[in-house]
Amino acid sequence: MRKALLLLLFVVSSAVYAQIEFIETSQSEIVGKVSYVYLEKVGENDYNFYFKNINAIGHEYVNFSFKNIDNDIDKLYNGLMQGFQTVPRDPLKMKANGQIVWLKYSREDGEAFLQIQMTSGDNPEIAETVKVSRLLTAEDITTLFKK
Repeated sequence: MRKALLLLLFVVSSAVYAQIEFIETSQSEIVGKVSYVYLEKVGENDYNFYFKNINAIGHEYVNFSFKNIDNDIDKLYNGLMQGFQTVPRDPLKMKANGQIVWLKYSREDGEAFLQIQMTSGDNPEIAETVKVSRLLTAEDITTLFKK
């Protein structure tokens, strides 16, 4: 009897761990893409902003995420575009879902550029690892946001 009970217990416990379960995931779609930078919408309100890290050997993609609450997608677009007009001297600091994102604007030959930087700390100048995008133009940002 004890052997039968032990065998039954073994069969039941192995059957529990041997089950395969499919998990439903949210659908994602690419909102806009410009060479090595793209904006992805996941589900109804979640967005991921991906860029290739030009500081890394393999140029892996890194991203920051945010939710579109209170029309945040338009706030981000308008904020990025305003930087092209004013070209602030110091990088702008943005917090997106707990990540620190720096928006560094520069001007070359009369054209404004944006470089996105992500750091592990609060200061990109002293951070050990800085993840950096390629230089983006206002036209690139408009294409990414499909405006």
